[in-house]
This record gives sequence, structure tokens and C-alpha cells, in this order.
Amino acid sequence: MSLGLVAKRLVALPFLLYALSVEAAEPELSPCKLTASEGRQEVAALCTEVPVPLDWSDPSQGSIELRVAVVKALAERRASDAVTIIAGGPGQAATTSYAASAGAFERILRRRDIVLVDQRGTGGSAALNCPGLMELETWEPDVDETVRLMLECLADLAHDPRYFTTSMAVRDLEHVRAQLGYEQLNLFGVSYGTRVAQHYARRYPDRARTLVLDGVVPPTLSLGPDVPLRSQAALDAYFGRCADDAQCEAAYPNLKERFDEVMERLRDRPAEVSYVQPRNGEAKTTQFDHMIFAGLVRLMIYSPLTASVLPTLIDAAYAGDYAGLAARADAVYAQLADDLAIGLNYAVQCAEDEPFWGAVDMDAQAATYLGSTFVETTTRVCEAWPRGEVDADLKEPLQTDKPVLLLSGELDPITPPSYAELAAESMANHLHVVGPGQGHGMVATGCVQRLIADFVDDADLQALDLDCVDRLAPFPLFVSPMGPSP
Repeated sequence: MSLGLVAKRLVALPFLLYALSVEAAEPELSPCKLTASEGRQEVAALCTEVPVPLDWSDPSQGSIELRVAVVKALAERRASDAVTIIAGGPGQAATTSYAASAGAFERILRRRDIVLVDQRGTGGSAALNCPGLMELETWEPDVDETVRLMLECLADLAHDPRYFTTSMAVRDLEHVRAQLGYEQLNLFGVSYGTRVAQHYARRYPDRARTLVLDGVVPPTLSLGPDVPLRSQAALDAYFGRCADDAQCEAAYPNLKERFDEVMERLRDRPAEVSYVQPRNGEAKTTQFDHMIFAGLVRLMIYSPLTASVLPTLIDAAYAGDYAGLAARADAVYAQLADDLAIGLNYAVQCAEDEPFWGAVDMDAQAATYLGSTFVETTTRVCEAWPRGEVDADLKEPLQTDKPVLLLSGELDPITPPSYAELAAESMANHLHVVGPGQGHGMVATGCVQRLIADFVDDADLQALDLDCVDRLAPFPLFVSPMGPSP
């Protein structure tokens, strides 16, 4: 035996010993409550903590604990496979994400358990939180301030972010599956979670029964430079909807031009705004600038429901009234602070996206309403952020014959339908469903919940009844503060 082969086996030995040492340690599940929206949403589950190596290739680096929850199926004779929900972000916790949308999975729970693993770096799994960044009064700091705060956060993190990557996360998920004793997993990934789901199916093909990818990120695509461009296209589509709607156009003529003027006005001079905080009813005064405005608009157009209010809010701002925008920004950013582990967000971006950007057209970035801030900030943070190693095939297309249901919103501002088409090119057994007028994330839309449940039950794409998808429609645009037209 060559010395090289001996060395490789010795390197692999710690992982083998660790796996053998925990194989028999079946985790004990205890009753717990999963919560979202500051406890206003609650789901009963069974929870445990599962230890895993901080570094799967070298367990001597220590360990972390993953928060794991199981929501048991209603049927006494449950399926031997489970459904696992993989949250987006990166930075959202699966347990919180599920609690916020549990109603969408009621059909699945009839026969199958739902397994939730807070991805390492989120929720109850050694979260990489950056409270200094998320508690700022300004909401949207400039590039220099963001970089400074992220480096302060880095210095305070309990764990090295190099070990918080998709490559590590799929090993965690497979370990949890084995510990819980499920034969296979039906993978449901949303947004960034679709990257994790695809890589798990690549790494453990025999353990993946079906895949549902909602808001698809193709493995070959590195998120970043496209974000402002896709968001601008989605916003322009909403402006086009208003211009084509007689009542919206009559109520808010030249909406795009008014939006541009508000952006320019706030860029020149931020407005001092007094408003009432939605969370507690307290009065507050803040500086409202173009970055806050742009960031809020970006998040609102993720959903056709929140996007429908934009014409009214833009019109009010055009008239000099920013209170409605400020109140909504307060609520949105508070929710983001609760839900997103920013340290994990950068741990993933700096290892898996930014290094693969190549040359970025900064003029194209600057021409969008979001500008070049996103790219500039990410680039500068990643210059100093520890960069983890990723699997050599992470950026390759997923070659699979597993049944894959891909879901896209027609007006998704971050993962448009073209992304799903790109990912599907290497999938031998797939179906792509596009929701007319829908945004980012389709699971809570109309009949999609039934489609997902039927698909998971039978693993048969051809048997799905898609007639209901054609009946989906975007939420009507507001034509006054009272709501849409009758």
C-alpha cells in the first residue's frame, strides 16, 4: 500500500470513528413548541439536539449541536420516508420558517412526518448572529458602516464561519436522517434552500426520494450581480401593470416617474419622518433616506400581496408623506432581524458566490434602483471574511433521474423562472410550474399546496392536475389607501 493511500485513510479515520461512535445514540425527542412572528404563531412538535463535528473532515476541531424538530404525521401507519423543509436566506432557521407557514403542509402531515433541521449557523444550531448590524436605528447602513459592523461581528462569533457552508450542511442533514431512522427524505427547498436540496440529492442520491424546489437557485449560478437587475425588472413589471390598469393609472399617473423622483429627492436629502411603530404603537422619529426606501421596495415586491400596496405608498411619498413607508420599513426590518442570521448569510456568500462572480458590470448595477451597494458591500466584506472550502462539484449541474417539481413565480425578483429552466436542463424527470403574476415562494399560493402533497404522495409528475395553476392571478393593485377597486 502506498504512503499516499495510507495518509488518505488516516485523514478519513477521524470521521469514521465519529460516525461509529454516534451511530447507536438515537436522539430522544421531547415535546416542544416551534414559534414565529415573536411567538404569535406556534406549532407543536418533538425536539432534540444532535451533536455534529464543527468540521466533518476533522472532528478534533470540536462539535456543535443542531436543533432538530419532528412534526409527527396524523396517520398511525406513517410512511417510512419523511419530508424535510430547508429554509432560505441563507440565514433562516427551518423551525421558524415552518412555524410561519405550517398550514401549507397540512396535507403532507396526513401520512408523513416533517423533519426540520436548523441549518448550522441559524436558529438553535450555533447561530451566526450579528445583533449590532440588525439593531441599527438607521435600518440600512452605508457600505463603510456595514463592513465595519460585519468585521466587529466576525470578531465576536463563537465559531469559525469557514465551517458553515452548504457542503457541511448536507452532511449534517444526512447524519440527522440516519439518526432518526428514516429510509429516505423528500426534500422541500425554498430559495437558497434549493441549493442545499440539490446538493444533498447529488451527495446522497439513494436517500433522496423526491425534490420540490421553490424559487430555484441553479447550482451553476452565483447569486449577487443579478440581484439588482432582476429586482429592477420585477419592479418595472409592476409599474407596467399599473400603467395598463385604467383605474390604477387614473389614480397614480406616471407611477414610475414619481418613484424615480422620490428616490432622487431622498438621495439628495433624507427626510425626517414621524410615525407609529406597528409592533408596539409607540411614536417614533427617524431619518428616511433612499437606501431605506430602495431596500423596502426590494422586499415588498417579493410578494404580490405586499407589492399591491406600493402604488399607494409611492404616491404618498411623492406628496411628501413618508409615514406609511417608514412604518412598513420598521415592521419589515424588525422581522428580518428576527429571522436572519447575517453571519451565515456572509459565510455562504463569501465561500460559494462572490468568488465566482467574475467581472461585474458596475454601470449596469448603478442603473438600477438598488444601485451598486449590494455588490460593493459583499465584495468588501468577503475580502476580510474567512472563506470556507466547498465541495468540488457544488457548482456543477445536478444530474438526476429523481422526480423534481420546480416552482417559480412569474414576477419573482430574485429567482425568476429562467433560473429554474437552467437548473432543469440536467434533470431527466422534472416538471416546472410557473405561477402567473406570482412572486418569490409559491408554497402558500392557491392550489400549490395540493400539488406538492399529491406529488410527494405518489412521486408521479405526470399525474398532477395543473389546471388550477392557470387560474392563479396576482393580487390586484391598490387604487386608493382603502384597497383595490371593487
